[in-house]
Amino acid sequence: MDNSVVFEHVTKKYKMYKKTSDKLLDLALPQGYGKDFYALQNINFTAKNGDVIGIIGVNGAGKSTMSNLISGVIPPTQGKVTIKGEAALISIAAGLNNELTGRENIELKCLMLGFRKDDIERLMPEIIEFADIGQFIDQPVKKYSSGMKSRLGFAISVNIDPDILVIDEALSVGDKTFYQKCVDKMNSFKDKGKTIFFISHSIGQVKEFCQKALWLEAGEVRAFGPVEEVVPKYEKFIREFNKLSKEEKKQFNNEIMERRSRAQVSPESKTSDTLESSSTPVPGIGSLSRLKPKKKSSSLWLNSLLVIVLLIGAAVLLFKWNNVVTYFQADKREHVTNEEKSKEASHAKEAEPASKETTAPVKDVRYVLVNTGFVRDMPDYAESQKVTTVNFGDAITVEEMKEDPVQGFNWLKFKLATGQDVWISEKLVTKLEPQPDESEFVASVSSLTDNDQLGESLSAFGKSEQEIGADADPATMAFNDQGQLSELHLNLDRLTRQEVMEQLGEPALRLNNYTYLYHGEDYDFILYANNLGHFTKMTVRPVSG
Repeated sequence: MDNSVVFEHVTKKYKMYKKTSDKLLDLALPQGYGKDFYALQNINFTAKNGDVIGIIGVNGAGKSTMSNLISGVIPPTQGKVTIKGEAALISIAAGLNNELTGRENIELKCLMLGFRKDDIERLMPEIIEFADIGQFIDQPVKKYSSGMKSRLGFAISVNIDPDILVIDEALSVGDKTFYQKCVDKMNSFKDKGKTIFFISHSIGQVKEFCQKALWLEAGEVRAFGPVEEVVPKYEKFIREFNKLSKEEKKQFNNEIMERRSRAQVSPESKTSDTLESSSTPVPGIGSLSRLKPKKKSSSLWLNSLLVIVLLIGAAVLLFKWNNVVTYFQADKREHVTNEEKSKEASHAKEAEPASKETTAPVKDVRYVLVNTGFVRDMPDYAESQKVTTVNFGDAITVEEMKEDPVQGFNWLKFKLATGQDVWISEKLVTKLEPQPDESEFVASVSSLTDNDQLGESLSAFGKSEQEIGADADPATMAFNDQGQLSELHLNLDRLTRQEVMEQLGEPALRLNNYTYLYHGEDYDFILYANNLGHFTKMTVRPVSG
């Protein structure tokens, strides 16, 4: 079996700076200045045609750097990367231009990959069909949700038929229908003998798709071999690390900070097809450290002295210039009239609330993307208990995020209506972008319902039944525990999927083509279809938060 990807003693180093002046010093001083960060060190492995390799590791271990090296996005600092064939990177919004439409992004990316115009015209319908984002294909990408960006990026990459596919967390967003479509495409690539690198925090997905696993820890290969050998060791490592006290974790982190700030000695020999383990059982946390000064020759000291003199001269000039500017500003202020001062004061008062508004924290609101999902009492799949369930389209406001001690995915903390703190898997929810023009959208929705005064009905949200008065209708209105209107239930005139799409466009979220969710700035609209695929019901809710 031929080799498709070979890493030989590959190291990727970055220079980190605290401020802009550090860059100038790094260029000026002969020995350099700043902080070294070794994202990857002494990486050796070989992937063969037909291999499906899961790259695993905690946050900051170097997984994304590895994906960028394989796909040719960045070069190595040291060592050699040999790629046989065309590699494509699939990541959320990777390579997409936010100002261009989806269709224009398809053409641009294909042109950059060397495709001719006639080839692009042939591929365009296949890519658009696979992405399945409807009319949004002709909208700017900046209006897309993260799921839509992932759909488009995945569709482009898989339809250009690469030899090597690098999937970097691209399946962590989107609905189950598209997820299954991606899985089917990946399986067809496996059958064709293509090499696939699958980067994910989900151990379950790695076990399901991959034959081999590459465990990265602190920028180095901790183990490489069959999934059934590597993954149990990784899970054991996570469990043991989570049992450590805060002081013990801090000590480990300090060791990692020191380790990743300097070059490590390359191992004499390593075999890429057998299980390999590092002798340093430490968690992967990135680190930075100042370079230590080294002895310099007299000529180097002269060069450094010259640079320092120039910097001092520049500082003196800057100081004097600031004094001149300050003088003219002071002179100008003396001629400001009382009327102008009062105007400035009034303007300052007007601007004060706006300033407060801009500093208000943005809430992290996410929507349930599965039919029914369990919420639990603690962020630990093995130890937690089920509390209740949430349904498709329900909104939650995230207060905290924690990683599962074994499974590797994140848990999100939010409050139930009762005030109880609960946790839900990040894989069950997603963020959404609002419709481009909600007022126009509401008018379109109104034409599909049996409510001619939908706009007036929406203004009743948050009011009590007594405040609504004679217009209160128990058949179409639902009130929360505080007695305020929280939902509207409306009838639709047996609309087909095509009619809904033509009138309203692509939904922000869908469930098996029988439930569509349209998300606006102020309201969410959830459309329900019957067994025949006709949309007959709609629920309207105010946006959470």
